[in-house]
Amino acid sequence: MKLRYFKFILFFTGLAAATSCKKFFDINKDPDRLPDSNAPLAQLLTSAQVNLGFEGGSDMFRYTTLIMQMMSGQASHPTQPFDYYRYNITGADQNNVWASIFATTLSDLELIIKQGNASPFYTGVAKILKAYEYSLIVDVWGKAPYTEAQQLTNNTQPHYDDDAAIYPKIIQLLTEAISDLNATSSVLTPGNNSVIFTNGGNFTTAKAQWIKLANTLKLRLFLHYSKKDPGFSDAQITALVNTAGITFLTSNADNFSMPFYDVANQRSPISAFEVSRPNNLFVDRFMAEKMNAKLDPRRPFYFAIFPFDFTPFSRTTSVAVSSGTIIPLTSTSGITVGMTVTGSGIPPFTIVKTVTAASVTVNDDETPGFILGAIPLGASINFIPYYRGGSAGKPPIAANNNYSRIHTFLRGTVTGGANAPAGSGYPGPVQPFTYTGAAPQRMLTFAEYNFIRAEAALRGAPGSAQAFFTAGITASMQEAGVAATAISNYLTSYGSLTGTIAQQIQQVVEEKYIALFGVSVEPWTDYRRTGYPSLSIPVNAINGVTSVPRTLFYPQSEIDLNPNCPGQKAASLQDRVFWDN
Repeated sequence: MKLRYFKFILFFTGLAAATSCKKFFDINKDPDRLPDSNAPLAQLLTSAQVNLGFEGGSDMFRYTTLIMQMMSGQASHPTQPFDYYRYNITGADQNNVWASIFATTLSDLELIIKQGNASPFYTGVAKILKAYEYSLIVDVWGKAPYTEAQQLTNNTQPHYDDDAAIYPKIIQLLTEAISDLNATSSVLTPGNNSVIFTNGGNFTTAKAQWIKLANTLKLRLFLHYSKKDPGFSDAQITALVNTAGITFLTSNADNFSMPFYDVANQRSPISAFEVSRPNNLFVDRFMAEKMNAKLDPRRPFYFAIFPFDFTPFSRTTSVAVSSGTIIPLTSTSGITVGMTVTGSGIPPFTIVKTVTAASVTVNDDETPGFILGAIPLGASINFIPYYRGGSAGKPPIAANNNYSRIHTFLRGTVTGGANAPAGSGYPGPVQPFTYTGAAPQRMLTFAEYNFIRAEAALRGAPGSAQAFFTAGITASMQEAGVAATAISNYLTSYGSLTGTIAQQIQQVVEEKYIALFGVSVEPWTDYRRTGYPSLSIPVNAINGVTSVPRTLFYPQSEIDLNPNCPGQKAASLQDRVFWDN
C-alpha cells in the first residue's frame, strides 16, 4: 500500500532527474520561474522529495565522487565520466541539475510554504528540504538566486544573493521549520505521501525525525564555517549542542535518505546509471587503496572484487624470468584472466591477461612498455582477488573493464551476474552483476553526525571526540552490513585518535570520507575546508585546471538567459565559496 502513491509520482517526476542525457530539460526554459499553481500539498511534497533523491544520485553524485576520487572515469574514455574525472565539467553540463533544482524541487517546496499556512507540518518539512537544497547550491556554486527566486511570474530573472548571506537565511529557515513542526495542530499532515521518514504514515515519529534532521543540518552548516571563522563555528555549535531539549540524529534509522525499490522506474539512480551506461564508472584507486591498506571490512559491500571472490593461491615458476610479460609456471590450473598477480619481481597492480597450459601473460594495462623484473626459478607467484581501482596518476592506455565496480551498498542486492570463468572452479556468478536497485540515496547520515561532533569537539565544542569518532565508524559499518566482530577488530587497529589536534582532525575527516561513500557534495566540502584527504590531480586533467576544483561553473542556461547572473567563473575552477576563504 505504501508504494501505491509513490509509484505514480516517482515515474513522472523522478525519471527526468535520473539521467544526464541533456535532453530532458529545455535549456530555453527559465529554471528560476515558479509556475502559478494550486497543486495539492501532498503531491507537491512527494514530487519535491523524489526529485531531491534523484538529484543526489545523479549528476551531482558523479561530479563530486569523481572529483574526490571515490569513483574513476579513467578506464572508460571517451565518456562523460572520463571528462568529469579530468575536471572537464562545462557550464552546459550543469543545465539539467540546475533546472531540476530550481524548476522542480524548489518550486514545489516554495508552493507548499506559500500555500500551506494552515498546515505547518507541511511547511516545516518543506522548509527543511529547502534549506538542505540551498546548502548544496551554495556549496557547489557559491552565489545563487535566493531572495528573488521562486516568485512566480513576478520575477523570471532573479538577482543572485551573496553566498555568505544565504547561509544565515537557511539556518534561520531551519529554526522556523522546527517551530512549524512543533505547532499544536495542522489542517493537513504528511502521511505515506512523504517518501522520506514515512514510518507507515505515523507522523508523530516522522516529526521527531524531521526535527532531528533540522538540528543536525545546522551542525553541518556551522562546521562549514570552521575554516573561515573557527571562533564563530565553535561558538554556534556549542550553543546548539547545549540548548535544552535539543535532539539530533540518534541511529541509522534517522538517516536522511530517499528509499528506492526493485520496481521499474523506482530503482536507485546510481544503479540505473550503471545499467544504462555500463562500464562508465569504476572504483578509484585512491579510495580503494586507502581501504585496502586497512583491510577495511566495508569493501565487500562498497565494491565488487575483481575479477571474483576466489581463495588466493600460488603457482611456481618453471623457468627464471628476467624481463618481458610471460611467466612460465609448473601449473596454470585455476588461473583465469583478470586475477591480480603478486610476488618478487611483479610490479604493483599487475593482472593476468592470457593463460596457456604452461604460462601466463601479464600486464597492468597502464604502463607503456610494461616488463617484469627478475623472477628466479621456483619462485612462488600469487594469484589474488583484488579491489582494483582506476588511477589518477596512471590512466589506462586504452579503455578496459579490468577494475572493481560499485556494489551492493549503492546498488541493492545482487540478483545475478556473469558466468564464472571456465576452469576457475568458482561456483557463483561474477561481475558484472545485476542488482535490485533497491538502495537508498543517502543525504545526511547518523555516521556523518558523529564525525561532525568528533571534529567539532577537537576544535573546542562539547563532547568526547574519541567517543563520537568510534560511534561514526561503528554507524557506517553497521549500515554497510559489517559483522560485529569485524567492526571490533577494525576499531582495535584504527579506532583511536592519536597525535596533535590537527592530526586527529585529519583522522576524523579521512574516516568520514570513507563513511560518506554515496553522499554527494559533502566529502568535497570537507576537502575544501580541511585539505583532507590529500588529493593529487589526474595527470590528464584538462588544460587550465591545475588544482582540485573549488567550485563548478554556472549553468550555461543562466549565462545565456539571466542577465542578472554574475557571469561565468574562471576556467581554472578555483573561484571559492565564501566558507573556503
